Amino acid sequence: MLTSALRLPLHGLRSQFLHWAYSQAYPIYARFKRHPRPAWQTSTKALLDFPPCTLGRQVGQFLATNKLDLIPSFENHDVFHVLLDYGLSAPEEVALQWCLLGNGKRSIFSFTAIFIGTFCFPEYWAWFRKAYRQGKALRAFHHWYFEYLLQENLTSMRQFLEGAVLSDEEFIW
Repeated sequence: MLTSALRLPLHGLRSQFLHWAYSQAYPIYARFKRHPRPAWQTSTKALLDFPPCTLGRQVGQFLATNKLDLIPSFENHDVFHVLLDYGLSAPEEVALQWCLLGNGKRSIFSFTAIFIGTFCFPEYWAWFRKAYRQGKALRAFHHWYFEYLLQENLTSMRQFLEGAVLSDEEFIW
C-alpha cells in the first residue's frame, strides 16, 4: 500500500521525528481528551485466544507481531490499523489519520497529526488524498466501541464498511 515514485531526502529522519512526536503527544492527548473511553478489559494475550479470522485475533496478532501493547483508552487506534490494513510506518500513520478524517473523526490530535505528517511527507500527498476518499466512501465507523465487536469476522466487517449487504448469519450484531 505504501508507495511513492519520489522519495525526498531524510525520509528516515522525518519518520523518526514523526514517531517521536506521536509518542510525546499521546499522553498529553489522553489527559485532555473530551470523551475518554474506559480501558478495555482484555490483553494482547487474551486477544490471541479469539477464534481465527475474528477482529480480536487479528488485533492480537498485529500487536504481537509489532511487539506492542494496548494503550488504555486508545485501543480503537490499533483496531483502525487492522480494520483498514494500514501499517505502522510514519506515512502509513498519516494516511490512517487522513482516512479517519474522511470518515468523520474530528479531534485536535487527528488534525495535528495530519498537518505535521503531511508537511513531513509531501511526496505522499496523492496517497493521503486517496486515504481521505477511502474514509469518505466507508460507512461511519470511527465512533464505534470495538471492544464489543472483537468476536466479529474481520472480512465481514470490512465488507460491511464498504457497503456490502450481509446476511444475518454473517454478523452477530
